[in-house]
Amino acid sequence: MSSHVTALLNFVLCLCIVAVCVCRLNSIDRRVMLRFGIQYVVMAVAAMAKAITPIAAWGFPGWPSVFFAAAVLFMLVVENWHWTDGPPPSITQPGDLPEY
Repeated sequence: MSSHVTALLNFVLCLCIVAVCVCRLNSIDRRVMLRFGIQYVVMAVAAMAKAITPIAAWGFPGWPSVFFAAAVLFMLVVENWHWTDGPPPSITQPGDLPEY
């Protein structure tokens, strides 16, 4: 029974990660550097693969896997305030070079 609970939690968390990635990809335009767009595509694909783990017969996820998915989702949600008015300036232009 515990394996089904972890599988369900893992599935829900991974779907939330995919939803956040899709929303961010939707708000990205040509000003955003390509590597950030690729980052969200790769994260969404990895979350989808992680979500279907029990269906694809790769075994049921354990609690560490659920905690990792929760940590990734937490990191995406914490930086959500940067994305309230579109992509943040830090990903639309390269950073400044140091003086030395």
